[in-house]
Amino acid sequence: MVRLWPHLSTLRFKLTALYTIVFGLLLISLGVAIVTARERDLREQFDERLRDRVGVIVEEIAVPLKPISGDRGSTPKRGRVNPFRFPGYFFQVRLADESVAYRSKNLEDHTLPLSDAGRASQRTKEMILETIRGTEASSILGVHSPLRLLTVFYNDPETQPFFLQTAVSTLQVDRSVGRLRRVVLVTVPVALAVAGVVSWLLAGRALAPIKRVARAADEMRADRFTARIEAPKGRDEVANMIARLNLMFDRLSNSFLSQERFIADAAHELKTPLAVLLGQAQLLLKQDRTSEEYDSFVTNIQDEVRMLAQTVDSLLTLARAEAGIPLQEVGEIYINEMIMDAVERCNPVATQREVQLVPVLAMPEGDETEPAVRGDGGLLQLMVANLIRNAIRYSPAGEAIDIAVRLDGGEFVLAVRDRGPGIPAEFVDRVFDRFFRAPDPQSSFKGVGLGLTIVRGVARLHGGDVTVANHPDGGCEFTVRLPLAGQNSADGGTGRATGHQA
Repeated sequence: MVRLWPHLSTLRFKLTALYTIVFGLLLISLGVAIVTARERDLREQFDERLRDRVGVIVEEIAVPLKPISGDRGSTPKRGRVNPFRFPGYFFQVRLADESVAYRSKNLEDHTLPLSDAGRASQRTKEMILETIRGTEASSILGVHSPLRLLTVFYNDPETQPFFLQTAVSTLQVDRSVGRLRRVVLVTVPVALAVAGVVSWLLAGRALAPIKRVARAADEMRADRFTARIEAPKGRDEVANMIARLNLMFDRLSNSFLSQERFIADAAHELKTPLAVLLGQAQLLLKQDRTSEEYDSFVTNIQDEVRMLAQTVDSLLTLARAEAGIPLQEVGEIYINEMIMDAVERCNPVATQREVQLVPVLAMPEGDETEPAVRGDGGLLQLMVANLIRNAIRYSPAGEAIDIAVRLDGGEFVLAVRDRGPGIPAEFVDRVFDRFFRAPDPQSSFKGVGLGLTIVRGVARLHGGDVTVANHPDGGCEFTVRLPLAGQNSADGGTGRATGHQA
């Protein structure tokens, strides 16, 4: 029983049991219907033969005639009372006063009963069919079997009225019905056994793809994340499920590889400032230093720690965006207010580098409400600020950075353009990669290479995206598109990532 129990809890066994039970119920219902219909037909045919026999016999019976009125000299005719030549049939004639006038020889001293229904045939002129059971039937037949009794009242003007009773054993019909029942009782279990075996085999074949899925899942490891499940031919539900699982494995594989690169890059970026701090600390401990050297060391520590904090914050923001974590604070963010807050935050850096920020806002017309987007205000402001800081980094002194806002159908479009050297063609497709920094020997601006990656992650987290292109008049232009509040975004307005990988 212990060895059998694991098989009883499997889906294959449950499907087999379900198929067998359903087939068994159908088979039993069909068997009962067949036996019932066949038994009814046999008994109806039996009764019809009995009626036919009685119809033949009643024409042959002649009971002594009554004297015909007005013919005193006539002599009553005596009829023939031995037409009973049907083996197995019992006959009996009762006169109108219910006395037995004649009976067939095979009845010997037994008498066929006359019930109330039989007596009523004198009034209704109908054939009355009854079944006699028990000792009354056994004593007549000599065997244990019911008798089928037909009673008919015969009333002809030229004869004396009489009841004709005809009985015959139902043993042959009962045996035929019994044989049919035994056949069904034997056939149903055999058919159920065959159905169970076939159901077990079919369930195993139907569940074979699921076993392949389980084996493939067992084979999935960090060093073997490329295994895929062989999809069966056709376009049924199982093939569709396996295709979707393979797509899921592809997404997981891409996400896993992306996280591997992310961790490696993050470790590299965090390792550099930590190594600088450790080296300076070791150098400082080797000998006494002047106060100026201590001040320089503290200043370097502040710079490196600030860079570490910026890197950690950027990594956390990026991880949140790429993981598709639901937005914590979702509300309607007014676009113009968001842009001006970001400009105000970046103004000190722009002033330091002698760069002018020129915002162009989308003002509502007439009674229109101020344009807004739905999302996390802090993340959206961080996205805009990163774009502005990136433009400041590559803008020459004395130039302007255009920050233009416009509405395009149901979308908010933000374009940030600098007037720097532009992006080399070979680096255009890589500017949104983690930790990528386009080489710029003329720039002293330090960064961790995550700003633009965060811009894309935040945009996609809000159902939008960002693109970049070199401007024909010089510099490059980053364009962000986000759905306006009340519009159907790519993520259905749920505040989840759209599924793109950064």
